[in-house]
Amino acid sequence: MRKNGFIFFLIVLCFFKGYSQDVAQDSTKNLNVTILPIAFYTAETDFGFGALGVASFWMKNQPRTTRASSLQLGASYTTKNQILIYVPFELYTNEEKWRYVGEIGYYRYVYNYFGQGIKSKESDLETYEVSFPRIRLSVLRQVFPNISAGLTYELDDFKNLKSAENGILENSEVIGKEGGAVSNIGAVIHYDSRDHIFYPTKGFFIQASYFVSSSLLGSSFNYNKFILDNRFYQKVGKNQVLAANLFLGTATDGMPFLDQFTLGGKRTRGINSRRYQDNSEASFALEYRFPIVSRFGGVVFGSTGTVAPNLNDVFSSPYKNSGGIGLRYIINKRDGVRIRADYGRSSEGGIFTFTIKEAF
Repeated sequence: MRKNGFIFFLIVLCFFKGYSQDVAQDSTKNLNVTILPIAFYTAETDFGFGALGVASFWMKNQPRTTRASSLQLGASYTTKNQILIYVPFELYTNEEKWRYVGEIGYYRYVYNYFGQGIKSKESDLETYEVSFPRIRLSVLRQVFPNISAGLTYELDDFKNLKSAENGILENSEVIGKEGGAVSNIGAVIHYDSRDHIFYPTKGFFIQASYFVSSSLLGSSFNYNKFILDNRFYQKVGKNQVLAANLFLGTATDGMPFLDQFTLGGKRTRGINSRRYQDNSEASFALEYRFPIVSRFGGVVFGSTGTVAPNLNDVFSSPYKNSGGIGLRYIINKRDGVRIRADYGRSSEGGIFTFTIKEAF
């Protein structure tokens, strides 16, 4: 594993059972909560500790034949006084006709910066620290079977940005190096025929969104961006699943580096976090998921992707490849919620990831 980041050890795995019975044995129970305490070490954070959790439930008066809503919680603190608190949610009401998806969080954390573009050098790695509250909210209404449309909003108010003295970020002309507020509003439409939210075995999820950032919204920046996220799931054999993710994103000039598209996240596991970043991205990931024994499962995955200053250039820009293997443990049989432990490699080394839920 790379010296700049890895999970050091897992303290304990435990279940906090909704109501008084195991939901895996009685699927009529409304609430299921799972909590996972963790500890970790990275070169940027030193020692850290926290918890990951997920709750699945049905909103009031929702039939059990509809999808369950979900609420996640992640919180951690490091010995360098860094904080991550994030609460993603996906709520369904009125028999899935209304969907509320988003995240509320607060981050005081350190991030990698290698410079701009697909030709940035690994040796140029430096880090910067920044604090910001985060709000994500999409409100969608079903307009046709499997098709929903609505409005979306996102806010990241970046403050107290501290970069390496006389480093490439400090000496660059990139937009946003002093921090600032990203406040974007937009429209979103998606097609969703997945059979499950947490662990789909068949169906499509295709979402297109367009954002506008303006000082009228309290933003420090002026730019527009477009995102197209395509996911496909197909059962293979009795219990295996083939999953694919095709992602396209692009933005106009004026996009701050803090909001740029990056390689080195859940779409391109095995590449160092934020290893490549620019105003446009094209990436493709493929994953084969299979059971091992009891609650344990495994995956084999691969991905390729690139970033570029604009969308036209992503088709001629060099692509970076990565791949790896992973282990899964089912912590909620009713909804298929899994712990995800992945080890991916690229030409520059390997990365270990530990979290809850599948990458896509």
